[in-house]
Amino acid sequence: MWSKINTVAAVLLALILGLTSLCMSGCGTDDIDISGCADETITLSGITDEDITLTIADLKAMDCVTKTCESTSDKIGKVRATGPTLDTVLQQFGMKQSDVQKVHIYAKDEYDAKLGPDVLETEEVILAFGIGGEPLGEEDAPVRIIIPDSDSAYWVRMVERIELED
Repeated sequence: MWSKINTVAAVLLALILGLTSLCMSGCGTDDIDISGCADETITLSGITDEDITLTIADLKAMDCVTKTCESTSDKIGKVRATGPTLDTVLQQFGMKQSDVQKVHIYAKDEYDAKLGPDVLETEEVILAFGIGGEPLGEEDAPVRIIIPDSDSAYWVRMVERIELED
């Protein structure tokens, strides 16, 4: 009888340790503490007749990626970015990134960038709310666009609005 109890206890302990390890690993995605910025927002337009407002908490609740990316220009170098892809965000509304012809990204500091079909059909666009395992700093928040292996001119920081055209 004690051997059965010991076996069951060993199996339960192994199961608990395995689940704990899986939860802590985050399946390769950095677990960014967004408690200080969860309510910050970005606006999406061009999906419906009305603008859509998403919070950082909304973005974090989506399937996210964490990728080490390098820009093709010398301005930024390598960053480890965490956030959902634009494709993941659009899937929430029954769309795909490749359905969009143009994306115009606006920042709080009045910087803007336009992405055309050449980028939208082939590149991954990350809406990063974290860099290097930490939430974005005030100079980059609430979201920074990261497009792996592209010119950092497209890596718009302080994103406040994304306009889509199909």
